[in-house]
Amino acid sequence: MAIHRFETTARFVCPKCKRAVSDNVEVPEPSYEAERATDPGAEGPVEITCPKCKTVFNGYCFNTVSDCEITLDDHGDTIVETEIARYAGNDEDWFDFDTSDHPEAVFNDSYHHTGDLLTEHGGEGAHLVNRMVFSHNIGALESYLSDTLINLVSNDAAAMNRLLAKDKELKEKKFTLAEIASEKELVRAEVLGHLRSIVYHNIPRVRALYQIAADIDLFELLGDDKDKLFKAIEYRHDCVHRNGRDSKGYRLEVFSKAYVRETADLMRRLVARVEGKLYGFEPDSDDFLPF
Repeated sequence: MAIHRFETTARFVCPKCKRAVSDNVEVPEPSYEAERATDPGAEGPVEITCPKCKTVFNGYCFNTVSDCEITLDDHGDTIVETEIARYAGNDEDWFDFDTSDHPEAVFNDSYHHTGDLLTEHGGEGAHLVNRMVFSHNIGALESYLSDTLINLVSNDAAAMNRLLAKDKELKEKKFTLAEIASEKELVRAEVLGHLRSIVYHNIPRVRALYQIAADIDLFELLGDDKDKLFKAIEYRHDCVHRNGRDSKGYRLEVFSKAYVRETADLMRRLVARVEGKLYGFEPDSDDFLPF
């Protein structure tokens, strides 16, 4: 597999000059060898340079297909905000990246496997397996939303044109005539790169993209499940970044088997409804059966 350059935008307050820093940082390339829903990660050292005082900070990055975390070696209390890592080139190797041809099937396979794992090895509300299954399920939803949208835009010129015309970030991109002339796939690379850079647990942002590209309103499809999904995404952040504790350090006990199943089921309902809108059918009631 070709080696690509990936980067994230890191934002923090410089420990030395105390000014706000926003800098692009090269990060380890996540692995795409396994199924997307498993969210495999890569880790390694990184360097961040403060553009104000030119201080170079050494750090460590853990990067996955749906999340990117950076900590500074000598400044562990400094909070580094990052974005999902994006491909940092526009060469033809970009198109070697493969999304799943069947995102719904990948999601459903993950749904059933994690359900079995929860049943056989889960425990009480703070149990590690429960939290792992819960976090994984949200990652699986992110992968589904990402792959489905990228596949749609890759294969539908009208959907791509709608994004170019209506997405604020894409509309603001500017290129020289030399860049356009030298890169025959420039527009396609920029659009797909943009879609890969989206944080897909930012549901309002993803909703806007689906509305533009596919005329699908995720909030409408979620219905009464919307607030529950938003809360689950907050909890997922506590699982991933605080080892199951809230911002005050209290251990969360919410991750009971029943809650993890309920959250998985509402995400499966959303996936089934998106599929129904894309392909023009009403989801069968069997799609909503629990684990």
